[in-house]
Amino acid sequence: MLKIVQIQFSNKSAGSCARRLHQGFSNSNSIDSNAISLFMDGEAYDGIMYLSRIPRLKAFINNWVERKTHKYDSSKFGLYTSCFLGTDVSKMKLIQEADVIYIHWVQLGFFNFNSFEKLFKTDKKIFIVLHDMWFMTGGCHYAVDCEQFIDGCLACPIFEDKSIASTQHIKKNNLLSKYKGRFEFITPSLWLKNLGESSSLLKDSIIHFVPNYFESPNFKPASQRQARSVLSIDPTKFVVCFGAVNISSVYKGWKFLKEAFKYLTNSYSFEDLEVIIFGNGDLSEFEKAIDFKIHYLGYLEDEKDIALAYKCSDVFVIPSILDNQPTTIVESLHCGIPVVGFDLCGIPEMIDHKKSGYIAEAYNSFDLAEGIKYCLENDLQVNLKEEYKSDNVLQTHYKLLNSNNSND
Repeated sequence: MLKIVQIQFSNKSAGSCARRLHQGFSNSNSIDSNAISLFMDGEAYDGIMYLSRIPRLKAFINNWVERKTHKYDSSKFGLYTSCFLGTDVSKMKLIQEADVIYIHWVQLGFFNFNSFEKLFKTDKKIFIVLHDMWFMTGGCHYAVDCEQFIDGCLACPIFEDKSIASTQHIKKNNLLSKYKGRFEFITPSLWLKNLGESSSLLKDSIIHFVPNYFESPNFKPASQRQARSVLSIDPTKFVVCFGAVNISSVYKGWKFLKEAFKYLTNSYSFEDLEVIIFGNGDLSEFEKAIDFKIHYLGYLEDEKDIALAYKCSDVFVIPSILDNQPTTIVESLHCGIPVVGFDLCGIPEMIDHKKSGYIAEAYNSFDLAEGIKYCLENDLQVNLKEEYKSDNVLQTHYKLLNSNNSND
């Protein structure tokens, strides 16, 4: 029986992708699946080992040092992380007994370069799953409109001290070059795969496209009327839904959605349309920006509550300007709810234009509003693309597990 271990920072956000893949493998009779997580973040799951206080303390110290030494405008550039401290998991029993290791999102003080090197030195088959751009940059998780990652991050726009990003870029290059052939990369979107192949760090690496595994009994089509009765929403109203873990993040495109709602006031009155919002955000800011009735649900942890938000809606809108393979799109489509998003990053790969949703022109708030209108006023037959269906995703992983090194 093949023994597989997933390694992930936590169970939240992108961490749910690692957890779900572990659970998908667990249903196989030929795989013994386990996972290692630095933080529990709520519910404990079967087969996941959560690390002790010391690795978490090291991560806290790493992040404190970084905040003190690397000052930058995160509202403009998003997240940047270095890895001063880290935890060596290579001697853990689960790792020692594993045949295959999947390394997911392990930043914010979980892994440093030594942590990676210790695993690369083992005789295990290793897949590094890219949930953002960190492994191909000097440290930013999304390069926004910067292309420095193509040549070496020599003129990083984030810091006045240009050596911060370039030094870490060199360390990554040394590590990847030294252990070339000991690992392969997986990206959940073709967009990220193409970026990796154009980057100076990953251009010579093996990179596979495999969508994130998603399977949950909570996300499925259901009676909209019954769902709305739970949240006391009028069944005759149009309902637009928007949600993200951190709504104010520069990546999530909140400013474009605000503009889109202004355009929608030309087509719909306060009595016609209502808005559901979930995630970390400021209700007063939403009320100032949106001239429709708002149902703000706050940050939702329970999948049933998240699914309920979709099931109450007529359309889900994702105005993100930087996103790899958004889980919210998969969740919405599983519930039979069309999705509107920009023609950016991995988003257009997931949506059948004017069939399962609407792909709006990049950064165009008016077209985003037009997409919302289109989905509200047309009866779309919403289906998930074949490559995102859970059985097909697992089959792709099985092929990788049983294949020799080859690029896709």
